[in-house]
Amino acid sequence: MLRPRYNPRKQMIFVRRFLIALAVAWLGVGSAHADAVADREQRVADLAKRIAALSGPGLTKLTIRNLSSLSAEELPDIRKMLERDLRSYGVRVSDADGATAIRVTLSENAAGGLWIAEVQEGTEVRVTMISVLLGPATHTQTEAGITLRKSHVWEQTEPVLDTMTEQLGDSRRMLVLEPQRIVSYTMAAGTWSKEQEFAITHGRPFPRDMRGRLLEGQGHLFDAYLPGVLCVGAGNDQLLSVSCTDSDDPWPLSVTPNTATQKAFYNATRNYFTGVLAPGFGMVLQPFYGSTVIPRANGVAMLFNGIDGKVVMMENNTVKAVAGARDWGSDLAAIHSGCGSGTQVLASGSGVAPMDSVRAYEIPGHEAEPVSAPLALDGTVTALWPSADGTNATLVVQSGTTGQGKHYEVYRVSALCY
Repeated sequence: MLRPRYNPRKQMIFVRRFLIALAVAWLGVGSAHADAVADREQRVADLAKRIAALSGPGLTKLTIRNLSSLSAEELPDIRKMLERDLRSYGVRVSDADGATAIRVTLSENAAGGLWIAEVQEGTEVRVTMISVLLGPATHTQTEAGITLRKSHVWEQTEPVLDTMTEQLGDSRRMLVLEPQRIVSYTMAAGTWSKEQEFAITHGRPFPRDMRGRLLEGQGHLFDAYLPGVLCVGAGNDQLLSVSCTDSDDPWPLSVTPNTATQKAFYNATRNYFTGVLAPGFGMVLQPFYGSTVIPRANGVAMLFNGIDGKVVMMENNTVKAVAGARDWGSDLAAIHSGCGSGTQVLASGSGVAPMDSVRAYEIPGHEAEPVSAPLALDGTVTALWPSADGTNATLVVQSGTTGQGKHYEVYRVSALCY
């Protein structure tokens, strides 16, 4: 006969404590969820206020894209709150033609939620963003997301066209290309110190809107391409020498490893390429601001950002229009990362606005698909060039006005997967 067995006292105490702890944990989760909901309502109101400040009252087309851990069931409530708050500012959601386009991206980073709103009127796009308390995630994000990260490199009051860095033993050297000079700096104790500077001699006047490119040289240190001028830099760890001559040679476009270098002729009196390529592939393109290379299954394709606002792709000697690039600005560059397809195209925003942005796209066919939220910038993009290894891009941003004094900041932009 089996005797009745009872749970020892210590085990009963453990069970009681476990139930109490479980209840406390449940209350904590509920409190965190309540805090997240309350914060979300306030942040939606804040976002609506910022959107209305950019768009003004009137009809808008509203789209919301979720790249965060928020579940699909939560989106209708967010949209309903946003539409309600926008109406209080005279902004009404509609599908009418001519309505202002508002695109809201619900994203997140290591610090929490990040909601970005793009307001597009014609070709001009303005961006605003807010941080949000998401609370405990109830669903795992299934769509691969990309976050653009910018790292500060340099800043100055004189215009910057491009920069390039190289390793010098235990130190580094940075070259800064300006409209009238090339300046070299060396890193010492974490600080850049001016090393040498070289005036850029040119027989013809430069255009008002200057562009320039620094590239690694073949058999020498670097080449600097400017409108109607080519500068060649040589030297060693101690001394540099630079010689500049008037030149109408084409500028290299594609510097991707293991691909033939494509070149194009630059209009020395303006700020764009003429459309004549070298080699020419038997065709002449419309004038374009910039170009970049993206890998394809059967080779590579080249993107050209036309001065008419259209983006085209040249693949297998055929030129086709790229859809979804209507709001691109004049600067673009491809970077290679471990995210998504492995290659993303960075494009600046279109229009003239005090607050510019850069966004990542992928082009699986002939349509540009945004794969990141816009990277908001405190100023206007003046240059965007891919790095030599293609893992990041050099971004130059101009902030301030003529009356306040202009300021130029240089960043390295890379893609992070999440």
